Amino acid sequence: MNRRDAPFLAIAVMLGLAIRLAPALYRGDMIFDGYDEYYHLRRIFYTFHHFPHTLWFDSYINYPHGLEISWPPLFDIVVAAIAHVVAPVLGDGSVETVAAVISPILGGILVVVVYAIAREVFDGRTALISAFLLAVCPYSVIRTSFGSPDHHGLEVLLFSVIVLLLLYTLRGGHIWIISAGIAMAALAYTWAGAPIYLLLIPSFAVLRAILSIRDGSAFDYRPMLVSLAVASALVLPFGFSSWLHISFLSILILTTVVLLTAITEQLALRKNLPWIVLPASLTAFALIIIFINYSRLQSAIVYLVGGGMTGKIAEAEPLFVNTDPLTPLTLWLLLYILGAALLLYEIMGGSVKRDAGLLLLIWAVLALALTFGQKRFIYVSSTVGPILMALLLLRAIIWIRSYPSRRFIAGAALAIMIALPLTDLPVIVSSEPAITQDWVESLEWLRDNTPPTSYFEEPFQVPEYGVMCWWDYGNWIVYIGERPVVANNFQTGVVEGSRFFLSENEESAVKILKERRARYVITDLTMIYGKLQAICSWLGEDPSKYQRIYTKDGVVTVHNLERLNRTMLAGLHLDDCSYMEHFRLIHESRSFAGPYGVRPAAMIKIFEHVPGAVIRGSARDDRIVVAVLNLSSNLGRPFQYVNYAVPRNGSYEIRVPYSTEGAYGVKSAGPYQIVEITPATDGWGDVAFVNITEEDVLDGRIVELGTPVSAVPEP
Repeated sequence: MNRRDAPFLAIAVMLGLAIRLAPALYRGDMIFDGYDEYYHLRRIFYTFHHFPHTLWFDSYINYPHGLEISWPPLFDIVVAAIAHVVAPVLGDGSVETVAAVISPILGGILVVVVYAIAREVFDGRTALISAFLLAVCPYSVIRTSFGSPDHHGLEVLLFSVIVLLLLYTLRGGHIWIISAGIAMAALAYTWAGAPIYLLLIPSFAVLRAILSIRDGSAFDYRPMLVSLAVASALVLPFGFSSWLHISFLSILILTTVVLLTAITEQLALRKNLPWIVLPASLTAFALIIIFINYSRLQSAIVYLVGGGMTGKIAEAEPLFVNTDPLTPLTLWLLLYILGAALLLYEIMGGSVKRDAGLLLLIWAVLALALTFGQKRFIYVSSTVGPILMALLLLRAIIWIRSYPSRRFIAGAALAIMIALPLTDLPVIVSSEPAITQDWVESLEWLRDNTPPTSYFEEPFQVPEYGVMCWWDYGNWIVYIGERPVVANNFQTGVVEGSRFFLSENEESAVKILKERRARYVITDLTMIYGKLQAICSWLGEDPSKYQRIYTKDGVVTVHNLERLNRTMLAGLHLDDCSYMEHFRLIHESRSFAGPYGVRPAAMIKIFEHVPGAVIRGSARDDRIVVAVLNLSSNLGRPFQYVNYAVPRNGSYEIRVPYSTEGAYGVKSAGPYQIVEITPATDGWGDVAFVNITEEDVLDGRIVELGTPVSAVPEP
């Protein structure tokens, strides 16, 4: 690095750190963002207490079966190790403190690496501009900001380091060969998708070999082969484990591709064969690999670039699916593509070092392809994008200077184009965490007011009960609520969750709950007004059969259809379990909301699955018997529970989930009112009253209008 560049690079790094640490100023206690981040926290804590061992199986997810953790562990181990180092200073808060700041630190280091890459390919000016553009790039900030302890920051840093080390080897810096192999192995130990990034190496080798055959000059592939060999050796100790075998196998395949490329190039040069021999032979090899692993490769391709998660996982959808294309991001991508085209032009014109420029271009194309396949990969594009835009900016400045009469207009247009994408930066920096205060308070209540479950810190045995939830919230419930969940962000239990919430009769829903041994259910209002499409998609259901959304004069109106009203989701969250026998509301959050024209409801609600007490009595068969109980929630909100039965042979039974004694802060305003109604005349009979105790509800007792009878099993 040029000494003159050092202070400017330091400013770029400090600027990047300041932007990424800015959320710490206003988040207060809610410092962590996202969804996966909360499971990283759980694993980091476990690793901290059992260092260097990490968590490989967790009985608190996919309850009651548990789940083998497939995440490579390097990120969690690194955070736990740093927390051990600073623990004497920070005390008990070392783990969460390090977890909160690790991503901004990785983002700051990334600024330096991108500077070094741009300087190696171009010059100091391009490198400094690249560093500043990355420092303020909103699409990099979103993954490397305060309170985001996810592996993505380390993953993209290692990928960039690999590119940098390969660039150093291209100019004869063979001292970096082993370091490149170490970085490749570290990437495999960080992210299961490492082979996607390592495609960079055989892609470069193949294109470079084609150019070599065309030009009649050989290329030295030994540095790449040695780096891949080092990576293979370092991955080998765990190469056959379930979480690393794909990366290990892929590195071996990629090494084979590079080796075959080198051999084919030598044969082509000796025999004076045309360049088409190389792609033809590699295509044949690829077809063999595809034939052997067709189903696995097909599912992987559909997942990555085929829209396989459309409607199911928002961040895994193709870039412009369910996304407004008229945003600053679109302009940013346009500049990215223009910069890549300019890079290609300069490679062809010889104004850029060919091998270095080619490696950078392949990196840019690979990152862009991933981004269009899944919008989550914008953070990969945001690493190479600033280099392309710095190149575009500097060449545009040269062009503007050659046309003095157009200097002002062209300069203003260029400045606007570069600055406009930055308008996303304040929005991203000031955005609220995905988890709301309602969720935090509700999960703290769940932790403190429901029976504790065993093995939370040593999750290798099956706990006493689980919680049914939508998968988005599973990691939050485990980390904050300290309760096992059926579904979490690994998408385990997601189908059962969809089936449960869309069940249109209580019997089938209870069957699912019993199979999963879940005692509590948690719902979020956004599951009805926001996530309903995803819930339906997992079962192949059409959301329009459940809900219609209208927009007129800028006002959005939501109309819930009868089919949605029949679901467990609506019956629980909107109707507080009326007409249900085995579910009762036990807690609701403070915030109420709802779209225009809809009665507001609490954002978060927690329900308990209970056997329910049976009210038994006598009535004529031409009557309907209705049980009514007036209640108030933990917030004092009045609501009413209603259920009914049709008498047969002069008797009826109504199973009810609420007691008149109240539970968990939900209180009864009096006894159950039992009313007989004559449908033919719409006449109402006398009102009888009956009290139901908590023991009646929890033991499934039969109550003869106030006279308790011995407990009977729940049907």
